[in-house]
Amino acid sequence: MTSKILMIGNLPDKDPRSLGGANTLTLNLYNSLKNSHFFDIEFLQIRTRWFKFGQLFDYALHPFKVLFKIKSNQIISIHSTWDYHLTIGPFIVLLSKLFQKKITYHFFGGNFHKRYMSLPFVIKVFLNNTIFKSNVLFFETKEMVNYFESIGFKNIYWLPNSRYKREYESDRIYKKRFVFISRVTRTKGVDDIISVFSNLPNDYSIDIYGPLDRKFYSSNNFFGNVKYKGIIKPSEVIEYLKQYDILLMPTFHPGEGYPGIFIEAMSLGKPIITTQWNALQELVDHEKSGILIPVRSTETLRNVILELDQSKYSKLVQGSSIKFKQFDLEVIVEKLIILYLNL
Repeated sequence: MTSKILMIGNLPDKDPRSLGGANTLTLNLYNSLKNSHFFDIEFLQIRTRWFKFGQLFDYALHPFKVLFKIKSNQIISIHSTWDYHLTIGPFIVLLSKLFQKKITYHFFGGNFHKRYMSLPFVIKVFLNNTIFKSNVLFFETKEMVNYFESIGFKNIYWLPNSRYKREYESDRIYKKRFVFISRVTRTKGVDDIISVFSNLPNDYSIDIYGPLDRKFYSSNNFFGNVKYKGIIKPSEVIEYLKQYDILLMPTFHPGEGYPGIFIEAMSLGKPIITTQWNALQELVDHEKSGILIPVRSTETLRNVILELDQSKYSKLVQGSSIKFKQFDLEVIVEKLIILYLNL
């Protein structure tokens, strides 16, 4: 008998604000599970209004949408970010338990354990008896897995961000072409990129792709070695990445987990330069698959870039391709299917 799953989360749509690693991963997981033919999967979108305050309407209506669909499904599979965990998520879990459904709960990002530590005792107790009572808890980073296991939670699994395997050129020539693909905002290290590349020789270049954070940037902020190239669709990311040598993102974004764009890059054997931030050292092996630098250290970033040569670059390309094997979507989904079948 085919298991019926109600998958709850967000998928990318035409609104640029819906783009991002978490939503792309949700789409990939949904398609892979659906195509496996082991399950009858129905998807329920959390966010449909991406304008300011639109989330309030979505969250207000969400429990009623779940209630309408919950009876006809055996497993409720939730994939969400921290704001959902602290607001509507606990009530969806309670509703699912009321109807005696199996629940899997997927925590995106890399810092929910830090948020949890700082919560008032009463809220911790509430979460402990709702979302943490799900049949399966998925965490994106090993750091979070280790933390929640250490304080006594059970049925915890590592579910990293993952992508499809791609072919890559092992003998690629290093042309000093860098790329940034993410939300273009300060906490992603964009100011540091502008500062460093504005003072590099002219044969170095970086192209910036992603939705602009209009509080800080316009297209006029990018010139010389740094060019803003607009927004690209998730389906186009791989083809754009192929044009560049190295992915650069000196992030200090609070919720950073395993950025999907990092794994897209590794699927092509692209080295990554990023920061020693949250659990990024789990994703990037220093001087093997990429380079890790201190947060907000433009001097280190500049030196690292200038020290790269063809020999070091070729080593990083090989290391990046090897590291990707841990984040191969096909391998991850195979394990996920077995887990769902045994619920």
